[in-house]
Amino acid sequence: MTISSNFSKSIKLTSIALCVLLTACGGSSSSSKDITVEPITPEPTPDTTPAGPIQGEINGPYSTGSLSEPAFVYFDLDNNVIVELTAEQAETNTVWDVAFKRSGVYLNQHSDNAVKAYATGNNSDFFDTEGQAIADSFIAANAETELDDYLVVKTSDVPTDETMFVGDVTSNIIEGFYDYNSETHVVTAADTKYFITHSDSAFTKFRATSITTVGRGIGQITLQIAYQGSADVEFAAEQELIIDASLVCSGDVTHVYVDFDTNQEVTIVDAWDINFPCTEDKTAAEFIINIADDAQAMHDFDNNYDALDPASIPFYGLQENSYSVKAFDNTPWYQYGVNGGHLLWSQFDVYIIKTSTKTHKLQLTSYYNADGVSGNISFRADEINEMAGEASN
Repeated sequence: MTISSNFSKSIKLTSIALCVLLTACGGSSSSSKDITVEPITPEPTPDTTPAGPIQGEINGPYSTGSLSEPAFVYFDLDNNVIVELTAEQAETNTVWDVAFKRSGVYLNQHSDNAVKAYATGNNSDFFDTEGQAIADSFIAANAETELDDYLVVKTSDVPTDETMFVGDVTSNIIEGFYDYNSETHVVTAADTKYFITHSDSAFTKFRATSITTVGRGIGQITLQIAYQGSADVEFAAEQELIIDASLVCSGDVTHVYVDFDTNQEVTIVDAWDINFPCTEDKTAAEFIINIADDAQAMHDFDNNYDALDPASIPFYGLQENSYSVKAFDNTPWYQYGVNGGHLLWSQFDVYIIKTSTKTHKLQLTSYYNADGVSGNISFRADEINEMAGEASN
């Protein structure tokens, strides 16, 4: 019958379709083949870690103010950044390592970060056999021509002798008025060492000629004092002043005060020019002489001056009571006027700077910005690596 025949054919087609479907869906037929899936390799993640500065890159220019209003720029060599500080804050701050003010370079003196420097002297070809600057060498030099001399400085160039490194040293301007014998422990007056003070429009030249000790302090000291008042053209003859600190230092008295105008001891409420701090036990004075806050002083250890000219005060090198001798004063980074003008020319010396934790190299490259304005410091500074020219981390 036609119906049965068509029904039979329909069953057969359905069975075939079902078999094909089972095979495609992973049936257990032994004729199926395994399919290999290749793993997908993920794209590498970009390295977003900032690269360290390349050695030799220049920092600056940083403005250090004007001649009338100089300003400090404090720099942290360990982290290669400026540290924003006031001068007062910098005195107790341990983060900064080197500072610049106009042409001056300063090293941190804090006991927890006493920074020291050593000049490598790599620029000896800038000077002749007599130590005079060779103008052509300075004029031809620039940051690029001197880059290689900077890059080659590496760990093996760092001196192992620590005494070759020098730091800034803060001292009292009236120092050296006595001599101490370390073998006999006897203190005597350094009577050939003269000091000159400028205070209240007058100059005074004095020296210590005799010292009697009490314990570890000054019991009595004799000064020879020569005075040059505002109306005088030279120092007057010396006058003797004997100061008996063992009698003055007692009770609430903390200092022995001296007035040069009247050539006598005075009290704290009077006008005074120098003082001696009393010892803690009030039996004598410390081996310290301070000048007044509004005074300045200088050494005249060779007794060169018979008079001082008030008009020349800026040129005598007078200092306040506490002053610093900078390491960079002994090995200046620049020469003045090598072409007959008034410019400062970098010597491109490479300095090795030791902080409390690391060792760096420093090369000052310019004192001017792109417009030629002075007091704008540029420099290279990097931590020293074993291999010269490596990236600094």
